[in-house]
Amino acid sequence: MSNAGNPITSWIKNGMELYGARESGMRDRVAETSISAQKIVDERHGPFRSSVSSSYTHKGKDFSHFYIAHSAFKGKEEGCTNSFKAARYYLDEGKKYREELLKEVQG
Repeated sequence: MSNAGNPITSWIKNGMELYGARESGMRDRVAETSISAQKIVDERHGPFRSSVSSSYTHKGKDFSHFYIAHSAFKGKEEGCTNSFKAARYYLDEGKKYREELLKEVQG
């Protein structure tokens, strides 16, 4: 039984990529990636750039570049998102609120 007369099958076959074309495209992509990687290595270790240029460290500075949740919280402990400062602040506030609720219930 021949599928040559089926328009859907012929449409699919016409749109399919040939194996040889796919393989040669893959070889080209691998070669381009290899060349780009070697360019990056050559540029990084070239004579115009010393090896210590990327070894700058921020350890001497205090960690003060938190993401601030809202401008109203800037400079406050509760504003430093995902930090121990904010966690400590909200835990302390929760304890205060709990104590207030306990006083209200007991008293």
